[in-house]
Amino acid sequence: MDTITAKILFFLLSVFILIVVAHQVALLFDDEYDTETAIVYSSAEKVTFKGIYVRNETVVTSNANGVLSYPNIDGSKIAKDSVVAYVYKTENDIFINQQIAKLKEEVALLEKEQNPGTTDVAQPEFISSLIDEKYQTITTLIAKNDLTALAEERKNFQSLLGIYQIVINEETDYNDRIDSLNKEIAELQKRQNQPVDTITVPDSGYFISYVDGYESLLDPDNISSITADDIKEIIENDGYDPSKVSKKAVGKIVDGYKWNLIGLVNIDDAVFQVGHDVTVKLSSTPDSVSAKIEDIIETDDPEESIVILSCEKLNYNLVQCRTERIELILNDYSGIKVPREAIRFNKKNEKGVYILQGQRIAFKKLDIIFECDEYLLSKITSDNEYVSVYDDIILNGEIPQEVIEQISEVTTVTESETVPSVQTSASETIQTDASSDTTISGDGENE
Repeated sequence: MDTITAKILFFLLSVFILIVVAHQVALLFDDEYDTETAIVYSSAEKVTFKGIYVRNETVVTSNANGVLSYPNIDGSKIAKDSVVAYVYKTENDIFINQQIAKLKEEVALLEKEQNPGTTDVAQPEFISSLIDEKYQTITTLIAKNDLTALAEERKNFQSLLGIYQIVINEETDYNDRIDSLNKEIAELQKRQNQPVDTITVPDSGYFISYVDGYESLLDPDNISSITADDIKEIIENDGYDPSKVSKKAVGKIVDGYKWNLIGLVNIDDAVFQVGHDVTVKLSSTPDSVSAKIEDIIETDDPEESIVILSCEKLNYNLVQCRTERIELILNDYSGIKVPREAIRFNKKNEKGVYILQGQRIAFKKLDIIFECDEYLLSKITSDNEYVSVYDDIILNGEIPQEVIEQISEVTTVTESETVPSVQTSASETIQTDASSDTTISGDGENE
């Protein structure tokens, strides 16, 4: 009986141990835990407002009577004493000149396309690849709304198509078309009239063919005297006041590279500080520019302040308008993205997350550098007590009390000055090494 009783007791004990172990494993590692892989993520503090350009501008005037024709596009760099406008008697004179210029440009393209120096050595496969590449460039420029570069790329695309037609023997030459165009040019030249006057500029700079009436008010030398009411009026008028535009105005010269941007912002929306370098994204150009916060001026409205920016980069896109929508990027943070729903606290009230490490659960602390409603960013560090790239962060699910106790005990032991070797090993089985050199970026998830 003793032997039978012992066997029964041993059997029941074995079953009990199996049940307990299975229950613990089920609690720890069942599918109730949703996880997200920790990745490097960037987030910026942004403020959007309507801004006004303030530049050193000189209005160009003329007493000449007639119709103006501008040989350069707005924003072109003009040398001192350069011709910025021709004066003609009628608009038809300008139209004829434009037609002649357009036809001459087409002739030049056709002559280039049939040039033996190009067509004799060109391979169809090579030209075809260039056509595909140029097509992709054009679609990208259209998406960016970069119409300035688009015009030039369109010509290049047309030229490649013409070369390809000759290379594959679809065309032998374009002489018939060239002769036809030259005859048309000759007929137009018979009706062509010379300008009655020319207009030059006394100084170099960027020329703009229009005046908006705010050139005197918006001067960098008196920018601090511009009031909130002035800014609101200019924005409401979309940067144009015809009552202040002289009838003799031909255009204006923007002197120098430096310009200012002024607008009204709510300083509670972000941390504004004088002297800070910021990134500015403009609606008129796909490129962003670097600027500096020169001044912040309080107004009568406690929720509104005048911000003055300065920049020393000037190009065609930046002289096209007086006002435009501005996106001001004050701070750009990069760290490990952690969803807010995953945040927990350990027994020391330290903020962190629980992660899955193979068959174990570990607690990793957070070194927060940025927060928003949906997530926060933790500093990238090689300290393995903090969340690391590629950690599988537990988003939800109840963490067993036994695990919480075990992690707390291990944390306490590892922080002790004298750590027994057996307990150090236990600590190492619960923690993993952090990756300090990872630079990937994205927002992928793993559930």
